[in-house]
Amino acid sequence: MYGNDTLPGVAVSETYRVKGSIWQGAPEATWFKTVSVNGSASEGVAISAGTIMKELITDGSYTPISTSDIISAVSGLPGVRLAVVADKTAKTGTSVTTKDDDDNDVTVETPSSILVGTCGKVDKAKLLVGDIAFTELTTAQQILLNSQLEAWGFLLVTVQQS
Repeated sequence: MYGNDTLPGVAVSETYRVKGSIWQGAPEATWFKTVSVNGSASEGVAISAGTIMKELITDGSYTPISTSDIISAVSGLPGVRLAVVADKTAKTGTSVTTKDDDDNDVTVETPSSILVGTCGKVDKAKLLVGDIAFTELTTAQQILLNSQLEAWGFLLVTVQQS
């Protein structure tokens, strides 16, 4: 956009929101990828769509953030890599302890693979920090988390349903 006019030769696709989706805007405006998620239980635990995840530097896997992962000052930007769960069937990986031939405990970890959005327009009312909705965070936490997400390419929007 230039002023109030569209530049010549620039095409803009329709923006829309698929019913029930947390994503808004043109499909090409949102980037997705699959990531590994470890788990500590023998069965995978469900991860809700809209859960904000952070990348673990140790092995590149992802795990849900908690309120302690929200930056406390703008100087902490961009912080750890963030992504938003886009998969409605997402589950954590599994971890099972068994005995080897020498009767030693051996833990076998099987990570799961889930779909996350790495940037795009997202409905802030559908975001989760652990079990806490974005809208239930304090005003300061919302401002700082919004800045942190913007640093990683997310634009939080308020979606009005008609």
